[in-house]
This record gives sequence, structure tokens and C-alpha cells, in this order.
Amino acid sequence: MTPATPALDFCLRLSRAHASLQRMLDDALGTLHGMGHADFIVLDALARAQGQRLPVAALGAPLGVVPSAVVRRLLPLEKTGHIAREQGAVVLRAAGRAAVNEARVTADAICAEALAGIGPGARDAVLAVIDPLAASPALMPR
Repeated sequence: MTPATPALDFCLRLSRAHASLQRMLDDALGTLHGMGHADFIVLDALARAQGQRLPVAALGAPLGVVPSAVVRRLLPLEKTGHIAREQGAVVLRAAGRAAVNEARVTADAICAEALAGIGPGARDAVLAVIDPLAASPALMPR
């Protein structure tokens, strides 16, 4: 058996940490707000965007998926009245704004709990590593 290289080991451990956090967020957001973590990502991105509107393709990066997968993700949010699609863009509707604002309180509590044992200096060090990794063009969905 070939041992994992330091790079592979780091990426696998980072992936497990992400999966664990995503499960916690999926559970809490689903139970309390009827949405999954990916739905929250879409609504949060739209809420933060200028005019609460983004091109469909712009939602691929935060979700880590290709544009066709973004469209599939948008369908349930459109049916529930959280978003509307207009001329290649996605617009946050009033119901989506209310839902994401309520869900942020839950997501913040889950994230605070997950980070409880990690000091601010360690958080800054982790961000210094993962921010460039998250922005890497090689890792962006095509």
C-alpha cells in the first residue's frame, strides 16, 4: 500500500472537515428551515449580491458545480418562491430574503459551535491556507 503524500493527506483531511460541517449544516437547516446547505449557499450569495441578483453562471463557484447543475439546484427554490429567474439571471424574492435571514442565525450558531475550540489566530492561519485554494482557477467548475 502506498502511503498518502503530504499534499494528498492535507486535501483528504480538508475534504473530511468540509463534509462534516456540511452534514451539520444540512441537518440543522433542513430541520429548522426546510432547506439544505446548498440552498442556503445560493440564497446567501444572492442576498449578498448587488441588487440581490446574479447571473446563473456566477452561482457555480460558490456551489462548486457546473452551470447545468446550478439550474437543477434552482428549480426547487423557484417553485417555493424563494428566487425568480429572469433573462439568464437569478433574483432573490422576498420569501428568499426572509428565509435566508432566518437561516443565517442557525448557520451562524452551527459554525460558532464547530469553531468553539479554535482560537482566532488559528482561524486566521487556516483562512490564509484555504482562501487561495478556494480561489484557484484549476479548481473552479468548468
